[in-house]
Amino acid sequence: MDDSKIMKTRPAASGLMLSEAMDRVVEFNSRSELVSYLQEHYYFWSPTDENITIKPYGFDKRNGWNTHLICVDGKAALFSDGAFK
Repeated sequence: MDDSKIMKTRPAASGLMLSEAMDRVVEFNSRSELVSYLQEHYYFWSPTDENITIKPYGFDKRNGWNTHLICVDGKAALFSDGAFK
């Protein structure tokens, strides 16, 4: 994914069915938008640009995503359909 592509994310919540998680998809145009979202919704983990990681997780044939895992200080927060460069 490059910075010109919108990143789609869904919660990395094991208690949700995929359909429920997909109903909660949030889109971001930039890494800074993602960081702001995490700071607002995952404030209890104190997200910063430095402690947020986006790493390949695997292909999910259920939704067609080349899934990446977004973590805050090593804790799973979101799954995405790619990563910003």
